[in-house]
Parts: sequence; structure tokens; C-alpha cells
Amino acid sequence: MMRLSCFLLLGTLLLSGLSNFGAAAHYGEQPLSRIAIEKATFALHASAYVFAFPTMLGLEGQNSEWITVEYSTPNPSDSDWIGVFSPANFSGSICQPENKMVSPPLLCTAPIKYQFANYSNPNYTNTGAGTLKLQLINQRGNFSFAVFSGGLSNPKVIAISNTIAFANPKAPLYPRLALGKCWNEMTVTWTSGYDISEAEPFVVWGKIEEDQIQTPAGTLTFSRNSMCGPPARTVGWRDPGFIHTSFLKDLWPNSVYTYRVGHKKFDGSYDISQMYSFKSPPYPGQESLQRVVIFGDMGKAEADGSNEYNNYQPGSLNTTNQLIKDLENIDIVLHIGDISYAMDTFHSGINLHHKLSQSLQLCHI
Repeated sequence: MMRLSCFLLLGTLLLSGLSNFGAAAHYGEQPLSRIAIEKATFALHASAYVFAFPTMLGLEGQNSEWITVEYSTPNPSDSDWIGVFSPANFSGSICQPENKMVSPPLLCTAPIKYQFANYSNPNYTNTGAGTLKLQLINQRGNFSFAVFSGGLSNPKVIAISNTIAFANPKAPLYPRLALGKCWNEMTVTWTSGYDISEAEPFVVWGKIEEDQIQTPAGTLTFSRNSMCGPPARTVGWRDPGFIHTSFLKDLWPNSVYTYRVGHKKFDGSYDISQMYSFKSPPYPGQESLQRVVIFGDMGKAEADGSNEYNNYQPGSLNTTNQLIKDLENIDIVLHIGDISYAMDTFHSGINLHHKLSQSLQLCHI
């Protein structure tokens, strides 16, 4: 009989680490939903500014980086906040009305996350100057930052930053593994900016130190009109990119495989990810020790302490970090749902894919 060693991660225990993440007091359900984005107006002030750097990210292939945001306002208040936008152009000129009876909002998109200007800047109300450290992940779009006065209920844009971007916004990213229909099959899914009209998706894979196999992948996506209604179809919408899936078959039992996801462009060049790995399952019925982690409804949160839409439980960071630390001692991870958290805003799903791809690269799922 297969001996099974299970480690059940309980969310209530993980919440004990909240103190590690600074000002956790302003976490809560749907923090971004408290922003009256439909009431936002422009009140640009000549004496206010916001600047973000570095302006080019991912120069060494990274899919996430920490950036610095510096800002100054002439009439500082504890209710001032910094919004992060992607794509960078959130001008009202590109907004589409939900229907003929509704006027389009001035801001076409909600910020993907925000932080109060006085966060880590205790003298902000006296000096009007502040600095934030924020983490950005590659989301196939550029970024800009805006300083808002008027709090969350009456937001006014008083300064807009420069634009920053990742060097390769279309890069194949965030591979996710799942067991296939048979015990010896693994499904690999990833996201990129490449449609099948631009490049052919594939996976290069094989056992360590053996010949590598190239397997094709399918490509799917969905559009704004696929959504039921606002805010998912309006200020919460974000282009999801393209979702690619490939099936790796005829795996040998209890074997470590490496794989890379990528795209062959029609000009003959390639865009290929870094190398990842997984261990295949044992043969059904084979006696073996399988160390298992089971969790569900992990939640999600920002590593930089900022708020974003449907930001549930910063304890989810504890789960991700602990999985990464224990990867060498885990054979299989069972995530029993919820899986995307893309509730009315698509940045949420990207955020979760980034976290899962960080932690689940040596296990089968």
C-alpha cells in the first residue's frame, strides 16, 4: 500500500505571520472597491510630481522587479494615495461606455494596486515628499503612477508619472502544471503576448541529461465582450494575453523532467523561457513515500504591502514563501480551489499565476 505523508496547510495558522508584512491594518476585503473610480477627476498641479525608476525592467530576463516611486505634493494630506496603472495610458480618450444610456468614466481603468502616500513616510504631511518601494510583475503592458488627493471617495489626479516597462512584455511566463488524464501525463499551461498569427507555441522537455522532446501547444484567449458586465467589462478589464497549453505524455514514473516553454516566431527567431522542472508520479499501486501538501482558497496579497482589488489574506504570502522553502521535501501539491481570484479585475488572476509559478515548479500538481 502506498504510504502517504500529508501536510495540511491551515489558513488560520498561516495568519500568525501577518506581523511580518508591516502595516497589515489596511488589508481587507475588496480594498480597491472602496475607491470611487467613477468619480475621479483631473486636477493636475504644477508643483506636484511623481517619478518612477528604473524605467526599463527585466533586462536580465526577470519577470518581476522592485521599483522606486518618488513624489511630492504642495498640499499633503493623510488621505493622499499613489495609484499604479497598467497599461500606462488611463486617459478617458480610450474609454468605451457600457451602453448608450451610461456615460463612460473619466478613468478607463481602475489602478491595479495602490498605496497611501504616507506609507513608510511618517513626515509626509509635513514635507509633502515621499518614497515607495513597489513590486511589479510582467503583465504584457507598461506602467504609470498617479498621485491622488481627495482620498478614496473623491479622488483627484494631481500628478502623473513617466512610463516604465519590461524589456520583453510578450515573454512566455508563469507556467502552471497539472496532472493529465492519465498518471503518466503532465499538462503545462503558460501565458504570453503571442497570438498564433505571430508565433507557434511549444514546450521543450525531457529527462535530465537525455534528449529533449519538442511538443506543440494550443492557444486560447477571451475578449472584453466575453464578460457578463461591469466592472469586469469596464474599469476592471485588462487584456489577458494568450493562454497556451501543452500535454507531455508517456512519462517515466518517479523521474525528474526539465522543461522550457516558448514560441517560434515566423521570422525564425525564438522566445524561450528559463528552465523549470517537475517530478513525475509513481506507477499506480507502486509502494512509495509521497509527501503531500494540500491547501485551498489560498488568497493573494502584494509582497510590497500595497492594496489591490479583492486583496484577501496577506497570510497567502506565508503559504507561498513556505512552499518555496520546502520544495525539496514535497512530492505533490493539491490546490483544491479557489484558483484565480479574478473577481471583476484581471490583474488579480495574473498576480496569482505569478505566485503559483514561483512555488510549484519542482512538484507535480
